[in-house]
Amino acid sequence: MAILGTYPQTISSQTSARLDSLYSLQRKLDKEISLLTHARDSARSRKESSQAELRLINQQVGLREQLLAGLQGQMGELDNQIYATTAVIASLEQDIQLIKTQFGKLMVVTYKAFQKRNTSFYLMSSSSLSQGYHRMQYFQAIQRMQTSQMRLLKRTKAFLSQKYILLAQQKVDKEKVVMTEQMEQSKLVALKVEQKAVFDKLKQDEAKIARELQQSQNERAKLADEIKKELERIRKAKNDKIKTAKKEEIDVINKLNKDFASNKGKFPWPIPMPNASISRHFGRQTLPGSNTEIDVQGIDLTTVPAQNVRAIFGGLVESVMSIPGQGKMVIISHGTYYTVYANLSTINVKAQDKVLELGNIGAARTDPATGETKLYFQMNQDKISLDPELWLVKKG
Repeated sequence: MAILGTYPQTISSQTSARLDSLYSLQRKLDKEISLLTHARDSARSRKESSQAELRLINQQVGLREQLLAGLQGQMGELDNQIYATTAVIASLEQDIQLIKTQFGKLMVVTYKAFQKRNTSFYLMSSSSLSQGYHRMQYFQAIQRMQTSQMRLLKRTKAFLSQKYILLAQQKVDKEKVVMTEQMEQSKLVALKVEQKAVFDKLKQDEAKIARELQQSQNERAKLADEIKKELERIRKAKNDKIKTAKKEEIDVINKLNKDFASNKGKFPWPIPMPNASISRHFGRQTLPGSNTEIDVQGIDLTTVPAQNVRAIFGGLVESVMSIPGQGKMVIISHGTYYTVYANLSTINVKAQDKVLELGNIGAARTDPATGETKLYFQMNQDKISLDPELWLVKKG
């Protein structure tokens, strides 16, 4: 017989933790899909389909596939919980039957012992005080056993009742997940049909695709060149200043470097999540629909129109400038580390301003041609470009 409170809880507790994690992932993906849907609607409002719309649909397909995988994981974890709860119920029912059997046997023994004489007779007929005392102890022990068995039976029945309620709720939860999974499957099928339609439409005009790709590549190359030149100018000015700097000023720079580096993996996102989705990652990659390979030094964050952009760490605004066709750009230094915020529509800071972590520096720009709103974000240590996804806090 299992002792009340020692029924198998380990599996249930582990599956609950995994289930909570899957629920959290579902909420995050739901918000990211909603964001991309809004961005795609803006892109679709243009007269003709564009590469931006197709790219956003591709992202949605990927996220919905992740969402479906998460929902299937939820069903698996709920199955584990239902199995564990069912096992506990079966064990409790066995225990209740065993308690009833033992209690019945105890009552039979008691009845046979006292059916002709009550307890006072045995006490009064004792040959000595010692014998009377021991008989009294025996009668009290029987009474305690009866009371204990009754309490255990009541507690076990109450615990069993709770488990029946829990099992019913787990089955309802699973049914909800099954219905959600079916709806998401339908949405994914419809989205893939739309994805093919947009792709086929764009494919009919390969010259247009080539022009869009070339324009995108030219704009990105222009932005990369401007950032490189501006960072080089800032570094040169800073190095010239360091040559004549006092020890106290150098100590401040070293402390900034140490503080910045110690926060790797903990920095907040320049756009608060889930108000943005990564639409282009860091590193070498091939442009969709072409064989052209590019080296991206930062990340693109697709977001909603007029979304505020914030500094990820305190520092000094080194540069504020406009880039034709690419909006405005802000570069902030944090010792010998730099963060770059490009494709802004408005700016709330000026050169040599000191900004605090999470300070509002401007708003993301909406491309008038594609309707897509995004921020280009880059991180550097001197001349080395860093992958922002390794430095920013994990999305959750």
